[in-house]
Amino acid sequence: MGIDHYLIVDPRTGTIEVHCEPCGDRYRSKEPYIFGDAVPFSAWTIETAALRRYGKTGSG
Repeated sequence: MGIDHYLIVDPRTGTIEVHCEPCGDRYRSKEPYIFGDAVPFSAWTIETAALRRYGKTGSG
């Protein structure tokens, strides 16, 4: 689809993936992060410390 940067956030696992450099139907680069990281995404940095997880027993 020609999307230069693609961000996947999974609040169940507390993980984040940044995909960039599209090549056909895939991305050449995939960088993993976890909630709490400062995530570089194109021209921005996304602070993820306030993101909340869900799906875990006792996590409120």
